[in-house]
Amino acid sequence: MYKAIIFDLDGTLLDTLPDIKDAINQALLECGYEYSFTLKESTHLIGDGTDNLIRRALKENSGDMDAFSELKAHYMGYYKAWQNLHTKPFPGMVETLSELKKRGIKLFVATNKPDALANVIVPAHFGEGFFDRIYGIKDGDPVKPNPHQVLKILNENGFAKDEVLYVGDSVTDVNTAENAGLRCCLCLWGYGFYMEELLKRPSFLLHRPEELADLI
Repeated sequence: MYKAIIFDLDGTLLDTLPDIKDAINQALLECGYEYSFTLKESTHLIGDGTDNLIRRALKENSGDMDAFSELKAHYMGYYKAWQNLHTKPFPGMVETLSELKKRGIKLFVATNKPDALANVIVPAHFGEGFFDRIYGIKDGDPVKPNPHQVLKILNENGFAKDEVLYVGDSVTDVNTAENAGLRCCLCLWGYGFYMEELLKRPSFLLHRPEELADLI
């Protein structure tokens, strides 16, 4: 029986991509770049932390550390201000998580989003204290698929690995769950690129959030 579920954030709990797209495009404009990203193109930028998002957005300039630092500073300023302009939970997510909480399941978030931002955006949509703990990235933390956050949740709460389910939307999340030794649910409503080989790897595939309550 599962005692806890660990959720990815972007593309799993919340549809955050529109605000990420707007922030990186505005940052690129202010830094003098003459290109921008569509919503679909922006899915290729995200998934394994802010630094990798910035490197991908810089394209051929990804190795220029001055360009990296400048664009990251602009992006973080805009994203901090804009991260909740268009972001919203995926349909059925609030109701599903509320049902899981009623059953006594502990709920956690493990995200590559900066910790300070994650601890603002999640309570804005689910309420203060809804999740038992929200783990974002702090300076010096390894990003997923490194299982650092997941193993920290297990160790701090005394969970055995077979008592915890990991839920995410991308190959980064599947890799994270595998690296931590957890069963994984892959959400098919998110930002992942759902190639046939990826679909064979997780323990479960979810087409709608409500299916998670049925599974548990």
